[in-house]
Amino acid sequence: MLKNLLAVFIFSALFLPALAQKAIIKGIVVDTVEKRNLSNSSILLINSKDSILVKDVRAKANGEFELTNLKKGNYTLVITYPKMADYIRDIQLSDTAKFNLGKIAMDSKALLLNEVVIKAQKQAISMKGDTITYQADSFAVKPHANVQELLRRLPGIEVDRNGAIKAGGKDVNTLLVDGEEFFGDDPLLAAKYLKANAVSEVQVYDKKTKDEELTGIKEGEAKEKVMNIKLKENAKNGYLSTLDANSDLNHFKNLGGMAGIYKGKLKTAVFGSNSNLNQDSKASAAMSKIKGNDYDVIEVGDDGSSVMISYGGGDDDDYFSPTNGLPDITNYGAHFSDKWNENKVSLKLNYKGNNRNILDRNTSKNQSLLPNGTNFFSENASNSDTKNSGQSLRGNVEVKLDSSATLKVSFAGSKARNSSEYFNNNETRNDAGDIVNNSKQTNTSDGDNSQFSGNINYAKKFAKKGRTLSVDVQPETKKNSDTGENLSTTNYYEAGVIRPDNRNYLNDNSGKQHSFATRVSYTEPLSKRLSLQTAYSFKTIASNSHKEVFNKDLNNSRIDSLSNNFDFNNFSNVGKALLQYRAKKFSISGGMEATGTTFKLNDIDRKNQFTRNYINWAPHTSFDYRIGKNTNFSVSYYGNTDQPDLEQLQPIRVVNDPLYQVLGNPNLKPSFNNGVNFNINSFQQKSQLYMYAYVSYNFTKNAIVSTSNVDEFNKTVTSYTNLNGVNSLYSSASLHKGFSKLHLNASVNISYNRNTSLSFLNNKLNKNVSNNIGIRPRIGYHSQVVQLEYSPSINFSNSKSSIGAINNGKNFSHAHDINGTINLPYSTEFGTSINLSYQPANSSFSTPVNVAIWNAYLSKKMMKAEELELKISVSDILAEKIGYSRNVGGNNISENTYSFIPRYVLIGVTYNLTGNFIKADKK
Repeated sequence: MLKNLLAVFIFSALFLPALAQKAIIKGIVVDTVEKRNLSNSSILLINSKDSILVKDVRAKANGEFELTNLKKGNYTLVITYPKMADYIRDIQLSDTAKFNLGKIAMDSKALLLNEVVIKAQKQAISMKGDTITYQADSFAVKPHANVQELLRRLPGIEVDRNGAIKAGGKDVNTLLVDGEEFFGDDPLLAAKYLKANAVSEVQVYDKKTKDEELTGIKEGEAKEKVMNIKLKENAKNGYLSTLDANSDLNHFKNLGGMAGIYKGKLKTAVFGSNSNLNQDSKASAAMSKIKGNDYDVIEVGDDGSSVMISYGGGDDDDYFSPTNGLPDITNYGAHFSDKWNENKVSLKLNYKGNNRNILDRNTSKNQSLLPNGTNFFSENASNSDTKNSGQSLRGNVEVKLDSSATLKVSFAGSKARNSSEYFNNNETRNDAGDIVNNSKQTNTSDGDNSQFSGNINYAKKFAKKGRTLSVDVQPETKKNSDTGENLSTTNYYEAGVIRPDNRNYLNDNSGKQHSFATRVSYTEPLSKRLSLQTAYSFKTIASNSHKEVFNKDLNNSRIDSLSNNFDFNNFSNVGKALLQYRAKKFSISGGMEATGTTFKLNDIDRKNQFTRNYINWAPHTSFDYRIGKNTNFSVSYYGNTDQPDLEQLQPIRVVNDPLYQVLGNPNLKPSFNNGVNFNINSFQQKSQLYMYAYVSYNFTKNAIVSTSNVDEFNKTVTSYTNLNGVNSLYSSASLHKGFSKLHLNASVNISYNRNTSLSFLNNKLNKNVSNNIGIRPRIGYHSQVVQLEYSPSINFSNSKSSIGAINNGKNFSHAHDINGTINLPYSTEFGTSINLSYQPANSSFSTPVNVAIWNAYLSKKMMKAEELELKISVSDILAEKIGYSRNVGGNNISENTYSFIPRYVLIGVTYNLTGNFIKADKK
């Protein structure tokens, strides 16, 4: 049945919309004064009813043009040519009209007749630099549609069912409104609650670091995109709110609410939600991802192994989205931001709190192959119950000291509590089916942590263009403590003899860290095209870690071999120089960053000291070239040194798993990572064609890899060593094509990844090579009544291990996502989504795993502006959700089950109240 449904859908989406499109408009554009044909004139056809751009073409070399396959209706024809007055004419078409305008005389603006109306028309899509601008009114959406629906119509933009946005294949994690944060900069809030008819333009551009924004010097290939929504003048002040209640009237619930106003620079909001489903409520999803630090953090690894600038704007540390397990989650918070004194002083505050309870039940089966041909078969069952609660306050104050200098003070504080209970049973057998070990573990813990951090930034732009100075000062304090119990019984089986290992331990851990960092960055333009950026940073860290382990069976006596009392001291210096040359069509940059670090570890209990002094190098170069107006090409190289971390150098023993132990290697060398990236993207407006491709190749010298020894009881002891030969290749290409006259858009993405990893297993080198090929086409049909989308995906993977493989390591799967909504009479909407997942049987698993997850809803919108919505939704109609996954590796295969929420039916009520304080002018 599903196959027939799919066939009907594809036929309908591709062919039915085209049956009635037969009308034609044609003509010749000429100059009345010079009596010449005007080649390349711009011809726009606009729907008179809603001012939506229907079609645009360019006149041929002889001035001729033709608009074909047009629907019946009333249109406005607009013809433009440089230095000529716009030609505007209203045209009414029947289904089969053939409208020949003959020669269309264009008049010079200097000789413009009184009856000719001049009306500027903006291109539907334009590109300038790395910024693509979409004119919102040129893309048709249904009445009362939100910004998400508008974004789905834009070429090169993808919005998935959860609201995640991609532009040009890159994630959009920042969405601004009129160039500023909209209750924070998370895309979901503005995209869900702002109306599409309030939008003037949508801009998309590369996300820049704070240094790039200040200096204009590009430091590397952008990983993300930023989207800016420009509102119409009558939509810049308003209010938005929602109450969302969904329940099965028995156990499952999904509740949320939020309210906010935006008036000028003032924005304030409150929100709260509670859910025991693996999904966010509308309010929680929109508000709970308010971003955290908005400054670039000078970070150092816990062992002083690395120094980096962590760019602000990532997801807030408080944000949590449930995946597996049975959750019960409450979120609440508030936001305030405003500007005063002619926008010279600004304040932003974000307060958030949460309570989370997660129950999870897991089982797993694992088969692993050793170099001598021995196979171990393990089965595991575990239960966990985790509880977390916390509160946080983040904010900043920014003062514009004058037209060229700003002072910004940012701060963040948080407190949290956590507790957990974990129960685990495990059994391992050999090839003969004999038990080699079994174990039972019970772990409990209860702890809390707190943190305060801040940043003071002074930024100055000098009179000389391109000369800038930036100074950051960052203090930070962290504290944590937890207590717990570990009870385990492990039995080793040998020749019918059982050797038990019983442990009943009490753990008491605490630690604190104080740090201070500063960074000075200076940019100097050496010429009109050449500039130099230099920076110096340092960070000092003083921390301690107290880990006490007691044996409850021996009157809580301290176990010295498992306890420790460490003091850490780190001092790091970072120097950076970057040179960039900019021409009209290309730019090239290159530079180096060097980090010198002194790291001291003092083992107070054993009176041992461990000291390391080292220098990390990080070269970088990039080349960007613009091929024509709408095509960009870039290639870059980067390198960086990775020092081994504390666990790899000196082990911190794990007391809760007798079957696994880690031993450090103090003779490890630092590894050096190399990466080469290639990227090209192009957009052709006339053909509605957008494409991008990228290739990334990474290889590591002296890579830090694991070396493990597994004994006859499947007990593992792991250490680390250095090896050459670790590398990876990632590549992807995508093509997007729009067919506006058919209301269709289509795309295809092809990816290929190859990864080579190395390790030692029982003193034998294990080289694992994995290959993965993914193909994902997509086709969508969007009209005022029906929205349909079909997106299949095909995945091939192959993993080979040099020590031998379990079966052939091959795996194949394919999936099909079908989504659709239809607007029924009386403001009623029906929506459905079908996810078909197929994992055929292979040499590792004899049974296929085929799952069809079918969800659907029926909603009715009420009141004048459709503020009230009644909804009934069904999740997993066919009851095929199974909570199961499996993996095929070179010398390892595994399958897992986990807790999941079964089929349910929700009855929901949503009330959205949005509007503007300034009403639209009546025409």
